[in-house]
Amino acid sequence: KFVTFYFKAQDYLKQNSRAIMYGIGAAVLITLAGFIYSKKQAEKEASAVVELTKAKLAYFENDYAKAIPILKDLVENYDGSKGSNEGLFYLANAYYELKNYVDAERLYQQFLRKGSDDILLSSAMSGVAACLEQQKNYPVAAKMYEEAVKRYNETFVVPQNLYDAARCYALAGESEEARRLLNQIIENHSNSSLKSDAEVLLAELLS
Repeated sequence: KFVTFYFKAQDYLKQNSRAIMYGIGAAVLITLAGFIYSKKQAEKEASAVVELTKAKLAYFENDYAKAIPILKDLVENYDGSKGSNEGLFYLANAYYELKNYVDAERLYQQFLRKGSDDILLSSAMSGVAACLEQQKNYPVAAKMYEEAVKRYNETFVVPQNLYDAARCYALAGESEEARRLLNQIIENHSNSSLKSDAEVLLAELLS
């Protein structure tokens, strides 16, 4: 039986040798393509980190005019890399610092669709709210700050977002909503440095 199987196998290989070779060749090409892609992606990630570092050096020296061109190049030429995504966040921040709230909001929104880090995503959502606040769109800004709290309720910026939402509700004339959030800070975040600020604002709203 083994001999019969052996000869049958040999016949099959002879009859299908071309298809088998094509299959092996295709598998080799796929493996090679995957290797080349991985290598190129690794090189792209490494280059993106270098550019991001350059941009951060300028950014943290408050030289936003210098940081912005580097960040724009990073976002445009290294799309899909982790460095590019983080660069998008800093680009939005840089525009915000230069009081270009329209472009900052657009870029924060773009980051919200691409980012994966909860801390940065929470900050980006707060950034959108801050842009709206600067444009005096207080009701929508308040809702956006509050949305950041709901989506990213494990981040350390929760008390700040609650307080900023309360401020914007107060500015929009929605005192009841503002009081609700201020009470949340006082009751649920008693160790926060913002507790005393919340108590002061709450007292003003109640007076």
